[in-house]
Amino acid sequence: MIVDDHPMTVRGYVMVLENADAAQEFSIDVAYDSDQVLEKIEAQKRPYDIVLLDINLPASNCKTVVSGEDFGNHFKKVNPNVKIIVHTSLNDQQRISNIFNTLNPEGFLIKNDIDADVLLEAVNAVLNGNTYYSERTNKLIGTHTSGTMHLDAYDRKILYHLSIGEKMKNMPHYIPLSMPTIERRKKNLKALFGVTEGGDLQLLQVAKKKGFI
Repeated sequence: MIVDDHPMTVRGYVMVLENADAAQEFSIDVAYDSDQVLEKIEAQKRPYDIVLLDINLPASNCKTVVSGEDFGNHFKKVNPNVKIIVHTSLNDQQRISNIFNTLNPEGFLIKNDIDADVLLEAVNAVLNGNTYYSERTNKLIGTHTSGTMHLDAYDRKILYHLSIGEKMKNMPHYIPLSMPTIERRKKNLKALFGVTEGGDLQLLQVAKKKGFI
């Protein structure tokens, strides 16, 4: 499965994999937006072996999924043995560290690093039970990620609903947590992002800059 909201990127990946001179033949499925991904997960007749997953996807219409990390966890829930290769244009160290802490992907590619050889090398490595992290990924955080930055699904949903203008008093309608817990999490988010002064606007500005929304 290839997940990316840029059709040109998807077509390029498909061409590389279909034209690969290898013993492995790929049966490829694609999805271009969050709702398509949810439909594909529900409709799949057999679990996907490997997923090339973009992280920066718009939220689903139902608002239950707000990032690629949520989809990664969906895929793993359906098939715990699925191999995930993240491909992203994000280059913030904290953001990438959080992806590792949340998904622990078998592969991680920064899009600027990707060419046909890198893509095939990554896919083959992961299918053979190894990990593959692109050169830029290793430079950003190294092959062992032990950062303390960890935003879970609830944290990301708090940021998402704030970013679309939802009022705090309405948050429990969308996030199954009590209001005091949501307030405490928002306070912790400000501390994680170093927002010592200012309100939600400043928090959202930093979160957006780092690629969390």
